[in-house]
Amino acid sequence: MRHHDVHSARLIGVVLVAGAALMLPGSARAWIITGLGTNNPARLFMMVGNGAAALWQNNATINRVSLTVPAAQLGTGTPLAMTSNSTQSTSPYDGFTVCSPPAQVYVGAAYQRRNAGQPANARLQVTSPANLTSVAGDTIPITEISWTVSALGGDPNPTAIPAGTFTGGTQFLTNVAQGTLRENCHTFSYANTAIRASGVYDGRVTYTLTVP
Repeated sequence: MRHHDVHSARLIGVVLVAGAALMLPGSARAWIITGLGTNNPARLFMMVGNGAAALWQNNATINRVSLTVPAAQLGTGTPLAMTSNSTQSTSPYDGFTVCSPPAQVYVGAAYQRRNAGQPANARLQVTSPANLTSVAGDTIPITEISWTVSALGGDPNPTAIPAGTFTGGTQFLTNVAQGTLRENCHTFSYANTAIRASGVYDGRVTYTLTVP
């Protein structure tokens, strides 16, 4: 845990968790990579931050995004960039360098179905708590945390996974078509709209990729 002068700084933390749920019977440089084909059995892949060395492999890593707010900037309304402990810079699809950590967090999702009778799309969504909470019980609304999206190499489709703001609860991000990998880099920021009580604030957001 980072130690700091309680009179001059606050630590804001968001823990990112990736998960995938497959409920069926029995991603080029456009960052929407098609042509992955079908597979038997059907499968899903999702990665947020550090993950597997190759597509379709499992990895249980959980990454953190955080910042310390300088005293002179407390509650100024000027958004502050957050950084992560992720070191993932390359795509698990082909090893191409996509992101520049720690400022950018890799996010990718892929779906293969077994046959044409199965759903055409998987659903990517994120679930967040209403607030970041300190040990003392103080809170910061999760709506203070947002993200922009980009990718290295002149990404022609930065909305492969859209930018947004955590809303508290579950929010839809994008559909992932069968045979497709969607990936880009998320840069998180803290809105800094009010002076908060001193402390370490934490919350966990969970990304899920599902097929009904």
